[in-house]
Amino acid sequence: MSATISLVACVLIAFYLWMRHRFSYFKRRGIAHEDPRPVFGNILGWRITQHTSQMLQKLYVKYKDSGPLFGIYFFMKPVYVVTDMDLLKQIFIKDFSNFDSRGLFYNEQDDPLSAHLFAIDGPRWHNLRPRLTPIFSGAKMKLMFPSVLRIARELCSAVHERCAGHVAAMEVTKLLACYTMDTIGSAIFGLECNSLRDAKAPFVQMGLNAMLKKRIDYLFCIFFPELSLKLHIKRTPADVEAFYMQLVKDTISHRETHNIRRNDLVDIMVEMKQKYERGDTAEGLTINEIAAQMYVFIVAGFETTATALVLALYELARHEDIQCQLREEIEEVIANYGDNGELTYEAMQKMKYLEQVMSETLRMYPVASEHLRRVNAHYEVPNYPKHYLPAGSQLIIPVYSIHHDATYYPDPEKFQPERFTDEAIQQRPTCAYLPFGQGPRICIGMRFGRMKLAVGLITLIRNFRFSLAPDTPQPMQFKNHSFLLHPKEFRLQLEPLS
Repeated sequence: MSATISLVACVLIAFYLWMRHRFSYFKRRGIAHEDPRPVFGNILGWRITQHTSQMLQKLYVKYKDSGPLFGIYFFMKPVYVVTDMDLLKQIFIKDFSNFDSRGLFYNEQDDPLSAHLFAIDGPRWHNLRPRLTPIFSGAKMKLMFPSVLRIARELCSAVHERCAGHVAAMEVTKLLACYTMDTIGSAIFGLECNSLRDAKAPFVQMGLNAMLKKRIDYLFCIFFPELSLKLHIKRTPADVEAFYMQLVKDTISHRETHNIRRNDLVDIMVEMKQKYERGDTAEGLTINEIAAQMYVFIVAGFETTATALVLALYELARHEDIQCQLREEIEEVIANYGDNGELTYEAMQKMKYLEQVMSETLRMYPVASEHLRRVNAHYEVPNYPKHYLPAGSQLIIPVYSIHHDATYYPDPEKFQPERFTDEAIQQRPTCAYLPFGQGPRICIGMRFGRMKLAVGLITLIRNFRFSLAPDTPQPMQFKNHSFLLHPKEFRLQLEPLS
């Protein structure tokens, strides 16, 4: 018994000494940091009492003037939080080759849908990214526009049905989610999802399941990818994987069998599949790899656009003057550049104030509230000779904190679209605005996301006046457990304009 007690005591002492050494990492390096709690480091309360972005903002305010970065501990893993604009520009653009990895977890063997463009890195990412980029060119956006506009009109009809010609308070998040899912299915995949008419349609239900049924906490997988891989962790729910795998196989088979070409993402995937079958493993993709790419375009474009759209409507409801100014611009531009009073792609591009409203929404509420990067090789921080980043270090870029920094955005809690005039943009550092990232790894679907947001806003603002319902929260409340910046459900008051 005494030997057992002695052994346990030795193990506990050894663990304590190891933990103390581990938690002295930033102190030994002379880097500003928050004092860690035993075992948990600095994450106690994250995603429970507050959203991750709000927790990070407190630390950002505390340490942003202490150097180009500061340190936090995710459990016992040291993580760097970057605050300096010049260093961010190096990371995203100038020295991108040393920071081209997000360091995200993916498990291709056990969870094939996790090995998508957003997560993969190295040569695989560099090879795949340029082959997918043409799907989101300006020319392709113009081709997709009619599909997006048609579904926006269906959204408008669905809202009219719920209003029944009267002022009505309603929760619009689910309708907007159906709108974004239908646009993705139609414009990119050539599928008619019909979720605006049937909210229980399989395509949208599986999209919701993919976002909500998280089997293992995402942050654990991010910061302990090697351990997660060894544990064979699978993040995609089994029903979601089965549904999308079959959907992709059926879609591609239908295109090949009937020799259908729509000049869209599916066409590119068919070509990559055929290249792989001909033995071109460098340029081709397996069916599992194809499914992963198609899956991420669905999931990434689903919740992000719906969230941005509902938050834009929320701010327009709070600011009637901005809503009126936006409506006036929309009607004036359509009168001059539309087609018999109908929205066109060219008219949408002429709406400068609309662009400012969207940009300010994404400034106040960056849906991806943090970006991640991993250091490939030892890196000396420019202009800070005492600071360096060891190979393998994990970096957090606190987007929400930067967007709410009064240095770059005076009165950051106020909704002011004028922050995004051409003149105002030129006065800010490049990396002071990061809703889609920056540099070569900027969000590949940015143009499509902004087009969905623009068409949705134009259609709704032309047809309804939005105001706050008696129970609408001020300020906005967010779901603490969500990895993205996702608002809790709320109602807005809608008044049909015709």
